[in-house]
Amino acid sequence: MPNQIEGITLDGGWLCLDFTNTVSNRREAKFEEYLNTWEDYVAWVRRLGVLSEAEFGLWQQMPPGDMNEVRALREAIFELFNHWALTGAIHPAHLDTLNGFLHEVYMYTCIKVTENGLERGIFKKTYPEKPLWLIALSAESLLLGDRLSRVKACDNCGWLFLDTSKNGTRRWCNMDTCGSQAKAKAYYHRKKEEDSRNTRLPG
Repeated sequence: MPNQIEGITLDGGWLCLDFTNTVSNRREAKFEEYLNTWEDYVAWVRRLGVLSEAEFGLWQQMPPGDMNEVRALREAIFELFNHWALTGAIHPAHLDTLNGFLHEVYMYTCIKVTENGLERGIFKKTYPEKPLWLIALSAESLLLGDRLSRVKACDNCGWLFLDTSKNGTRRWCNMDTCGSQAKAKAYYHRKKEEDSRNTRLPG
């Protein structure tokens, strides 16, 4: 059976948002988990290019980490940005887990001049936790940057995404999948309602 990570669509538009979308559907009570094993997580890190190719090779040879920690950060980031997407507010309690990761990662970061300007990053040695730390830094940069207002939750599946449309009115993570499904459902209900009204009309 092919690894589901290899086929998952990358609609988040930001590293930490794509990380939260590693489940089948956030609107369903029992969604399908895509990060079941450390191998799944390794496949995701490789596919997203979280580490350079050379560094990924070194990291991949390190002992597996704790998947409970991986999923804990994912769910903390999801709760934080999903609450924002739905309410337009940040809940202080949702910052606790993220801050825990950031307190750890700051000891290994520095500010450096890059081709994109000044950036905080982990520019030295490879660490087992480095991909998670980079995801946490991705969440921090989105949280404190000027694109936070563009973070949305898909009307259909609940995945989080960065709305890059010109007018900022995008409602679905992916127009070809969730957008089409939502429009098909709306058409079905409209048609059903019209048929119901027509059957009630006198002959």
